[in-house]
Amino acid sequence: MNIPTAFKAEKVLGNGVPSIAFLAEYDALPGIGHACGHNLIASSAVYSAIRSAEKIKNGTITVFGTPDEEGSGEWAGSKIIMAEKGAFKGIDLVLGSHPGDRWSVGEQSLADLDYEITFRGKAAHEAANPDNGRSALDAAILTYTAVNMMRQHVRRDVNFVMHGIIKEGGTASNVTPEKAVLTYGIRTSDIDYHKIVVDRFMKIVEGCASATETTYKVKEIGLMYSTTKINKTLSNNIRERLLAKGIECPTLEETLSRIPEGSTDFANVSQVVPALEVQFKIAKEGTPWHSRESLEAAKSNEAKEALKTMIEVLSDTAEEFSINPEFRNGVKKDFLKGK
Repeated sequence: MNIPTAFKAEKVLGNGVPSIAFLAEYDALPGIGHACGHNLIASSAVYSAIRSAEKIKNGTITVFGTPDEEGSGEWAGSKIIMAEKGAFKGIDLVLGSHPGDRWSVGEQSLADLDYEITFRGKAAHEAANPDNGRSALDAAILTYTAVNMMRQHVRRDVNFVMHGIIKEGGTASNVTPEKAVLTYGIRTSDIDYHKIVVDRFMKIVEGCASATETTYKVKEIGLMYSTTKINKTLSNNIRERLLAKGIECPTLEETLSRIPEGSTDFANVSQVVPALEVQFKIAKEGTPWHSRESLEAAKSNEAKEALKTMIEVLSDTAEEFSINPEFRNGVKKDFLKGK
């Protein structure tokens, strides 16, 4: 796949069947470090794979190194690239984990795609000959206002989120801005409705350009992040393991009733292979993520203890998957339901 900082490590045991993969993330946040806990995600993946290899007699254990989950570089959303290029072909199960402020199984995520809109107008002196000017900034402001109006008229059940900024809007107050640039992120928990909202957004952009007699270009920024395909059999199995260890973990139904809080490229993996990312608690509920508080939590004793639990739970799940055909079939059946 030619992703410079990605990797694949594999160990074949016995007949090599089934094939189970663990996903490691390891990119840090600029200026703050591991405030998203990717140090723990990487450790969980590697050591869960090692423990699985110690427990399993027949199977193939793989660790995929998946860089730039935070979406800031050339290989942003690397799991999406890997999924689209067939990296997970032949894998029967993918397991992952992510630290947070609670324990949960089966978190839903938001479909997300970002856009950059560039309007072009015509520069003119704002006092001497304003009639010759066509303001790209007017087009940008009109778009921004129209998007705010659209927010009132979308479905409430799809967790619609649309966030944007005006990046560029002119160079001098006495010159009609001939260029303006906006960026927008559009998220929903319904992948089909996401397409509908994007279409409405494009109509807004077109209409605002027409109204201001400007031109425009639209560029997609990055990759399309999918929603998560939920696997009930897998989620319930891992929840039972957590409960057996005395950990309070809400039911899958309770978890899914929460409003999704973000987007992840792990979701795209769940669309091509049975997969689950388990959230494990390292901080008190309500702790803001990508913050100094979450940075401290990621290196705390609580995090280390939660990591130990996560390693045992994931490796035990992998072991059962390797020896229990009923469990394997249930996971596969749940995955195929959505196809």
